[in-house]
Amino acid sequence: MDNTLAEDYEMIALTHSSAPSGPRTVHRRPKFASTNIYLPLVLRVEDDETRPLRYEEDILSAIDWQHLDILPLAAKIPDNASAAEQQMQRIRLVDSGGERIVSEAVGASQERLVFDTAYAVRMISDIVPNAWWASDIVGDLLAALKNLGFDDAALGRISGLIVEELRKGLEEVRTDRAEALFRHEVAEGRIQFRLRADGRNWQLPETAQTFEPEGADQLNGANGGPLEKSLFSPIYKGDFSSKDERDVAIYLDEQKALTWWHRNVARSHYAVQGWRREKVYPDFIFAMQQAESKSKLVVLEMKGNHLAGNDDTEYKKAVLKLMTTAFAEEPRQRIGELELVHQSGPTVECDLVLFPEWKTRLPELMK
Repeated sequence: MDNTLAEDYEMIALTHSSAPSGPRTVHRRPKFASTNIYLPLVLRVEDDETRPLRYEEDILSAIDWQHLDILPLAAKIPDNASAAEQQMQRIRLVDSGGERIVSEAVGASQERLVFDTAYAVRMISDIVPNAWWASDIVGDLLAALKNLGFDDAALGRISGLIVEELRKGLEEVRTDRAEALFRHEVAEGRIQFRLRADGRNWQLPETAQTFEPEGADQLNGANGGPLEKSLFSPIYKGDFSSKDERDVAIYLDEQKALTWWHRNVARSHYAVQGWRREKVYPDFIFAMQQAESKSKLVVLEMKGNHLAGNDDTEYKKAVLKLMTTAFAEEPRQRIGELELVHQSGPTVECDLVLFPEWKTRLPELMK
């Protein structure tokens, strides 16, 4: 083996030895090792049952799909659909972040197509899980389209477009009705967001995981020294997805009123369930000592400025605001086991902050 080839093999071996083979365990700082930290879950509380809220069972299946006005949706279907919409369509359900929709053209068809009602019902089953209601909705839509002048041949030619528009319309209705249902249940005390004395809370784990290798660059404080208030240690630069996140972490670490901070790991640590299928996974959680006997936990979601005002951002902002309000309100003693709710623990505030605004917004949360 020549020297050049040997050097190449040595380089490959060194690269492989320094790369992480999987997640590594990171422990809490010694001063936080024995601290029990709890955060409220979004719970379903009714009669003798208290459990984490389940979207499919408690929200989606509880939506009332009766008395749906189908006429506005039917009016959106054009009677002169373009050639693209008259192509044969293959429509299938896929899992994409919780939502399942896909339609694709597979070529023009010379055969006379017929609208398949049973197929359309299946295609909206993830939105309207009750098959009887789904069948009624499809039937009402077809009847409305026929009243608008669509014959069977036209319905067959644009069946793909009809199903696509039906899904869009039903998704909007689902979102509106799910939110109304969720807010009503919060107001009635059947959906709760409070720290409980009966143990039905989320406990922050004693260890975390990192995919950064041993010896990777650690995140230092503003003065160039090591971080002091992160719940876990060490904290690596590579554990953050952007410079903005690192800047927020450094800012939190130097706040005198702050006791500890933790960067929440999406889909493996703390989450807040709202009225949509996808949970909200906040980016940061931190604790503050506001006075001698008054403390506060802050649950913080961060978003880039390019996401300001979009549907997902506004939804998460609304959920976090509602949960903050729900935590602050006195529980209704007549619902289930709510008398077991803590009355003297820390307050909890949830918020969403855009990265360009964090330098002005975070000081407000420190009050």
